[in-house]
Amino acid sequence: MSGRTYGGETAADRAARRRRQLLDAGLEVFGTVGYSAATVRQLCREARVADRYFYEEFASTEDLLLAVYHACLDRLRDAVVDAVGAAEGEIADLARAGLLAFLTVVRDDPRLARVVWFEVLGVSRRVEQAYLQRMGDFGDLVATLLAERLPAVAGGEPETVVVRLAAVGGVSHVVMAWVDAGFTPSIEQVAAGLQLLLRSIAAGLAEA
Repeated sequence: MSGRTYGGETAADRAARRRRQLLDAGLEVFGTVGYSAATVRQLCREARVADRYFYEEFASTEDLLLAVYHACLDRLRDAVVDAVGAAEGEIADLARAGLLAFLTVVRDDPRLARVVWFEVLGVSRRVEQAYLQRMGDFGDLVATLLAERLPAVAGGEPETVVVRLAAVGGVSHVVMAWVDAGFTPSIEQVAAGLQLLLRSIAAGLAEA
């Protein structure tokens, strides 16, 4: 029975489509109305699915928030990886390419910006742990991308890990303030400032 097709879709296809619709609805509702004001009915209405299908995919609105948050971070990560992979030059050039790609995604989708930097704050310990884990993952990503040109950044020493977390935290705080200010100053100015920050950190690691 579960393999029967309707309108060219299998049961698995339909479930995947409904999940995608709920994720899209979560981004729209959490990114505009806000997480605390969102209801299952509102999310299902936005997703154009029956309420019962919500609970087939998610146990709660918090579960959907986490899924949307992870999807947003995946978009940011993929943009950075693609940009740095296509860039040539020194560390500063790679940093600029990655920063511009990152900031462009943020600027072009204010809903993503709101979810990543505002709606996940103060929800629960579980969401806070997810936030801290993903920030750490971004630090590890930076280390991986720059390891060939700056081996010191990829070290596992506690001091090096702290430096990576500080770099990611600094970038995150600047982006949060940038979003709150309505994306001013310009993306080029923000990227230039962050590039200077990362260059300074890289220089310090190289000398250590």
